[in-house]
Amino acid sequence: MVTRRRSDEQHTDGREDRARRTKAKIRRVAGELIIKQGIDNTTVEEIAAAAGIAKGTFYLHFKSKDDLVLEYAHRRLEHARSVLPEILLLGSTRAALREVTTMVVKGKDWHPDLVKIVVLKIAESFDRLRATDLRNTLQPVVELGVARGELRTDIEIPFLASFVADAIYCGMRNWGMGLSGDDLDRAIDHAVDLAYDAVRKR
Repeated sequence: MVTRRRSDEQHTDGREDRARRTKAKIRRVAGELIIKQGIDNTTVEEIAAAAGIAKGTFYLHFKSKDDLVLEYAHRRLEHARSVLPEILLLGSTRAALREVTTMVVKGKDWHPDLVKIVVLKIAESFDRLRATDLRNTLQPVVELGVARGELRTDIEIPFLASFVADAIYCGMRNWGMGLSGDDLDRAIDHAVDLAYDAVRKR
């Protein structure tokens, strides 16, 4: 009985590992195709073919092509939330806001074109990010900023966090649309500066 249970557990672990590898491959090839062709010209069929899987397998991992793109943002937001204790140790609220924004927007080894696509998709699907959205991620930063005396206290913290997130989203969307130049680091700086200046304590 014990041997059989161990065998079942190993089989389950192996299946989950294959699923993780398949999902990672879908993300990788989708990113390559989207960078090359654009999101609108890339189909689920093409992604599945490039990943060497059936179209139905794609839908086991992602509800749609848009959900695949949004998952890039979800993963970066989740990572930023996981390292928030370290970010909160930075010397200023502005520095913490910039670190979170950089971590979410730039990603790890993302092609600049993919960053633009993800940023624009976030802007289009703002309400779909729900529990892991930038507003919730930034709220502890804003709370600490208020406690430090850096940020204004006449507005409730959830509203402050929401405003900061909206302002940063807007700045990043403008960059994604090509309205604020091509320099991503400068766009992040400008977005964070504008958001911070609006909520800092006078």
